[in-house]
Parts: sequence; C-alpha cells; structure tokens
Amino acid sequence: MSPELELVQQWLEHAAVDLRVAELSLADHPPVCKAACFHCQQAVEKSLKAFLIHRDMVFEWTHEIEYLLELCDKQDEAFSQWHPSASPLSVYAVRFRYPYAGPAPTPEEARAALDVARGVYEFVLERLPAEAHPRRQS
Repeated sequence: MSPELELVQQWLEHAAVDLRVAELSLADHPPVCKAACFHCQQAVEKSLKAFLIHRDMVFEWTHEIEYLLELCDKQDEAFSQWHPSASPLSVYAVRFRYPYAGPAPTPEEARAALDVARGVYEFVLERLPAEAHPRRQS
C-alpha cells in the first residue's frame, strides 16, 4: 500500500474511533453529551481530512468543518449537501473541552450530531478506494 493510502486509512481509523467513543458516551447513563459532541466533530473533521489527503489537497490545520467542506466541494460538489448539517459541529471542537458558562448539548443534539458524523464518514468512504478504508475499528 502506498504511504498516501496508508495515511488516509489512519485518518479514517481515527475517525471510526471517534464515532465509537461518541456512541459509547451516548449509551452511558446519563449520557455524556459534551464528550459525544466533541467526538462527533472530530469524526467529521478527520473524515474530511482523509478525503482531502487522498486528493492531494493542501489544507490549513483547523477544526473548522465549513472550511474543510469548501475544499472538499472543489473536488466533489456532492459535499455541498453536508454544509447545513455538518458545519455547525465546529463549535464542539473546543467549546465543551473547557469550562463554558452556556448550556450543555442535549441528548437530542448529541444524537443528531452522531447521525451527521456517521453520515459524513460513510459518505467519504463511498468516495475512496476500498484499499483506503480502515482495516480495523479499534
């Protein structure tokens, strides 16, 4: 496997772990919504970066989903469908990782974020060759 495909695969493996942690956080009693939302944002970010790396696109190291989606759009216009649902997840990258006076995300918001994260992850997988797909879901 080429080093490029191996790197793409590693990004996707990390995204899959973030999805799993988000699922486990939501399954806890009570659900750990802050952690779930953070990991959903991370799964989307890493999935998009995997796609961009596969396409040899240079990008800034950022947590901004909108920016990453705009770059993905330049390679495949079908990514535009994710702007309304995925871009708002950017706030979860930092907001709840530190003390924050505002309200925490609700279980419904966290489940919606998980649905978006799963959707983006699967969407990216569909656009990549099978050999770039994750070997393991650890």
